[in-house]
Amino acid sequence: MQPGDVLRGGRYEIQRLLGSGLDKKVYLGVDLSLGHQVAIDVFNNNNPVTPGGMTVSAWEARVLGRLGNHPNIATVQEHWEDDGTAVMVTRYLPGGSLRDRIVRARESGEPITLDVIVRISTEIARGLAYIHGRRILYRDLQPRNVLFDEWGTVHLVDFDTAVSLDDEHMSDLSERPDVDYMAPEVAEGRRADERADLYSLGVTMFEMCEGRVPFGTRDEIPAGHHGVPVPTPARSDLPDAVRRLVHQLLEPAPEARPASATDAVDALTNVRTMREDIGRLLTSDESTVLEFKATLRVPVGPPLPGDKRPAREIEQRLEHEVLKTLAAFLNTDGGTLIIGVADDKSIVGIEEDFPRTKGSADGWRRTLDDVVSHRLGHEVMSFIDLRLEPWDGKTIALIRCSRRDEPTWIDDELYIRRTASTEKLSSRHALAWWRQHWASDPSESAAFRR
Repeated sequence: MQPGDVLRGGRYEIQRLLGSGLDKKVYLGVDLSLGHQVAIDVFNNNNPVTPGGMTVSAWEARVLGRLGNHPNIATVQEHWEDDGTAVMVTRYLPGGSLRDRIVRARESGEPITLDVIVRISTEIARGLAYIHGRRILYRDLQPRNVLFDEWGTVHLVDFDTAVSLDDEHMSDLSERPDVDYMAPEVAEGRRADERADLYSLGVTMFEMCEGRVPFGTRDEIPAGHHGVPVPTPARSDLPDAVRRLVHQLLEPAPEARPASATDAVDALTNVRTMREDIGRLLTSDESTVLEFKATLRVPVGPPLPGDKRPAREIEQRLEHEVLKTLAAFLNTDGGTLIIGVADDKSIVGIEEDFPRTKGSADGWRRTLDDVVSHRLGHEVMSFIDLRLEPWDGKTIALIRCSRRDEPTWIDDELYIRRTASTEKLSSRHALAWWRQHWASDPSESAAFRR
């Protein structure tokens, strides 16, 4: 077809070729009746794909009709077959493809941001959950089939290889040239379920994170599925929750992947909620339930000139400052301590803390866990949640404390939280505070005095 050609009795006019696939060409057109742009799929190979003789184009149109209207699924406007040529008209999506975004990010050296990765992945997973709820297996999720409208919303397209989960005896994809995004069971021609699409989501997320697919050539893919450890994105700005999700999605065994697309949506929503929560905390002022510490080391880096104290003595003093805050939160109404944030809200990170951990986040976590368990008591760990989160290219420690129903001591000293500071109580004030807050039982007061 050439620009200016008209179809369907003069309703649609061809403007230009958008792209070609294995089974069809896609043109940009205009609906002269309604006055808006459309995508016009013209099928090259319209052979039957169902036992009943339904053609590729008719099947794809039926799938899209069965899916109906969903914000993350392409919308079919019209389908017809004429003189052996099949045509399907859908809404035109001017925002380009995810493939375009990945290529631009790779060429510019500026990776797709974490927030954008989470948003796009969430919308893809929502689309998959809807598709699976209609008993359809997509089988062709990959960046070129993820298109964006003018507002940047995800729309999944190309359903010519989709199958009914209730009747999968349709086209075999095992010999198709593009297998980078196929689950092992699909690439090998075995029976597949919804978790095959989740594997494709994992490959797509991995590529958004790293700018490449997890495996290389077609010959390398089977080895990667059956012998090589499951890949995990290496980007330092990814939260552990994102790494874990991609790792789970890429498991070669379907039973090791998340059970459903809804589970993936929930995991991604939790990541987004956590980041929004951290963003709110970082713009808040210190209070009875929030405190910032620039780092566990003061100053960051080597001791100041003339400071003759051993490094371990400096660490112990700073550990005590952190423990006082945690104990005060435990003794009052709970709260959040964020380490790696300066008073001016700039992110300095925890990377310089505890040189003996050699910059390892896991080592930093284990060290702090050991310090808290040893100084405050192992039982307080059930009231403390520590998360290490990437932020502005550095790592911050987010320590949430819930109120504890018995006093938490540090070397026979009791700390509480007042306004935006931690206060040590004298023995007399500590006893009064205990009676006021918790000791309704006389035996508890006696235990406190002992």
